[in-house]
Amino acid sequence: MKDEQADRIVTAIVARLRKRREELGLSVNKVAERAGMSHVGVLQIESGERSPLLRTAIKLAHALEIPLSSILSGAGH
Repeated sequence: MKDEQADRIVTAIVARLRKRREELGLSVNKVAERAGMSHVGVLQIESGERSPLLRTAIKLAHALEIPLSSILSGAGH
């Protein structure tokens, strides 16, 4: 997988996580609390400073009450 493709996939996943957080009306702090993460970690992921590991994506999906599969679905296209 080329870096550009991987970057597009990560960008799509992060956008879906952010969109879901906004749909639920949750603050970054609340999502971080629900996911057992620091708010700085969530902010870094949303800003693109760091890419979420699969374990982190699972935690965030759970905190946002959305199946991980729906976040990953179509992310590579």
